[in-house]
Amino acid sequence: MKPPTIRFPYGRSNYASLIRRGYHYVDKTRYLEWLEESDESYIFFLRPRRFGKSLFVSMLEYYYDVKQQGAFEELFGKFYIGQNPTPEQGTYWILQFNFSGIHTTNIQLIEEGFLMNVRSGIDYFIHQYLELSKEERQQILTQPQANMMLRRLLDVLKKQPIKPVYLLIDEYDHFTNALIADNVSTFQQVVGQDGFVRTFYETIKNGTGEGTIERIFVTGVSPVTLDSLTSGFNIGSHLSLELDLHEMMGFSEEEVLSMLSQVAPADQQATILADMRQWYNGYLFHAAAKRKVYNSDMVLYFLKHYKRHQNYPEEMLDTNISSDYGKLRRLFNLRTPEQNYEVLQDILRGKVQKANIVAEFSLVKTFSKNDFISLLFYLGFLTIKNTESGFLQLGVPNYVIQRLYFDFFVAQLTEKEEMPTRLSQLQNSIVEMAMEGNPHPFFQEVEHVLQHLSRRDYQRFSEKYVKAIIMALALQVETFFVKSEREHASGYSDLLFLQRPPINIDHQYLFELKYLKQSDKKELADTQQQAKQQLLAYLDGASELQAIPNLQAWTVVVVKDTVYLERGR
Repeated sequence: MKPPTIRFPYGRSNYASLIRRGYHYVDKTRYLEWLEESDESYIFFLRPRRFGKSLFVSMLEYYYDVKQQGAFEELFGKFYIGQNPTPEQGTYWILQFNFSGIHTTNIQLIEEGFLMNVRSGIDYFIHQYLELSKEERQQILTQPQANMMLRRLLDVLKKQPIKPVYLLIDEYDHFTNALIADNVSTFQQVVGQDGFVRTFYETIKNGTGEGTIERIFVTGVSPVTLDSLTSGFNIGSHLSLELDLHEMMGFSEEEVLSMLSQVAPADQQATILADMRQWYNGYLFHAAAKRKVYNSDMVLYFLKHYKRHQNYPEEMLDTNISSDYGKLRRLFNLRTPEQNYEVLQDILRGKVQKANIVAEFSLVKTFSKNDFISLLFYLGFLTIKNTESGFLQLGVPNYVIQRLYFDFFVAQLTEKEEMPTRLSQLQNSIVEMAMEGNPHPFFQEVEHVLQHLSRRDYQRFSEKYVKAIIMALALQVETFFVKSEREHASGYSDLLFLQRPPINIDHQYLFELKYLKQSDKKELADTQQQAKQQLLAYLDGASELQAIPNLQAWTVVVVKDTVYLERGR
């Protein structure tokens, strides 16, 4: 008899379907106990996209729904909460809304989409729990506004003995986030004073005061909308930064290894896990948390492919995540673009960002650098690295997010400088570097970019800017891991181009980079010699470099927009 085969639930968010179809579930049910025993009844919980929020909401639905009491053992018996059920299990009527998929072209479409999603949630609730006549049902569902529809439902519930209502809202800010950069005035109309979203949440608050709505759990990504709702809905507790809930969504490394061990040979697991750590790990949502968490969607994407093919996916970056590049564009144009693009340059250069993460903020107030960095943190584009003098130090969490930044950077350069795209030449140059040991064609592509930059770009030009361009171009083709400022016994190497599984290459590279202004070209020879000496120091003093097979060392000296390349050893 063959052992059971693990099935990875990539893209699945319905808890009952996942369990009944035999998919692997990473047990998060222990957090139900914490949530129920806490003093918080109205909870907002934010995490980046594709961190398992919808699945968690679905798990709440099936655990607390009075209609699912008979399925408790089937759905939860083998998990923590199945052995430790809480007093409120199976005691609620579940009212659920999901606000994804709303078109944001104009305010009319937004309001229509919001109303349709509210009507859908209320219609399902009535079907599940209430025995209403057709006329009574229509009186609720034909109301012209979402708050009026919810008000009618609450009025009906007040007139009859009912179970308490557990309100679940998934993706509460999905549509408003799309408005933040594109149309702030529309955003204010939607969530501001007398906006239809604000009045909807005011009605929810009234429902809690009347005793009809007993519990609320709301998920989303950004606290911007939360702040705008505060005056109308000031009963919610924002628990996204709660230490005890740090791993409530996403996977710990132990959870990842447990899944990996079921599909990968024992002698390969350590290597594979190390690669997955670079690509998908690194998220820290509280400075005191003892371990980082992995993006669950990225992990399941990788493991599903590895199980089927016994090798890495050609694209380590899930296309669903890579679509976030467009969101970066909108973010960096938000409110104070010049300030935001300074943050981008710092990120590209590997500089940590110091900030105090704000729990709530608003676009009505001054949108500071600290606010912008906090927003990047909530969206998963930055994460906590360390603390210093009371400030959090934030950096890029992993290689996937680094790729998104550099893809965005290349797109910005191409558009701003009206630079012709040369992707095929770039691909060919990287293949020649990887397989033939010839880096010259690649640095000709670097020169092509440098020679299209404007005079304004060169006013604040530096070695770090050149390095950002080199890394951005190299990352356009998934052949090398590109490492910047790797620490060695004798210092920090500028750039390492290393083999990226599953790609097999014949040559790897260590580059020492220098930049000179045109007026300093006379120092070229001395600068090349200095760079060569630094390479030799790295190679002689770093055992980890000596262990890299087929490692070539080169000096790269850029004089304004011309690249001088020399073999270092």
